[in-house]
Amino acid sequence: MARKNRQVETRLVAEYLKERYSEFTFIIKQPLGAISEDLMKREGYERALKVMRPFRPEVDAVVILPHFLLLIEAKVWNVVNGLAKLPLYKALIPVTPELKQYRPREVMMQLVVGWTNPNLETMARAMDVEVKVYYQGWLGEIVEGMHKYWTREYQDERQKKLKMREYFGVE
Repeated sequence: MARKNRQVETRLVAEYLKERYSEFTFIIKQPLGAISEDLMKREGYERALKVMRPFRPEVDAVVILPHFLLLIEAKVWNVVNGLAKLPLYKALIPVTPELKQYRPREVMMQLVVGWTNPNLETMARAMDVEVKVYYQGWLGEIVEGMHKYWTREYQDERQKKLKMREYFGVE
């Protein structure tokens, strides 16, 4: 049976936005960064946005607050990568044409996670990123599974499954 993609991080950011920021305008999956002026002159604004889309990074969400733009990155896996991206994304706000109408506003950053630890908190403070734990029942199974993944018992069972798949020729 094929694995199902549960869109965990997409669901996490959607629920978080609905619960915490539903009274504000927000943009999900916002591309960031500049668009070539030459390309815009040659192709027009809308076409240039489409052409450049694959080459622009994407933040999970931008919340338009009265005096701030809030960048949100939601992570379940590779949490440190999400943390590392936020300051880089912040640097692109001044040159992102889709956000021009909301400038000037200060930019705040939030990393939304299902769990945290002291090292993540320390790194986030150093980068001026606020860590928000958003833990719902459906996320509990996934977080617990992550914590078990590195245990000896889990790895032994995983190796058995992989050997059985190989034996039976199953992907």
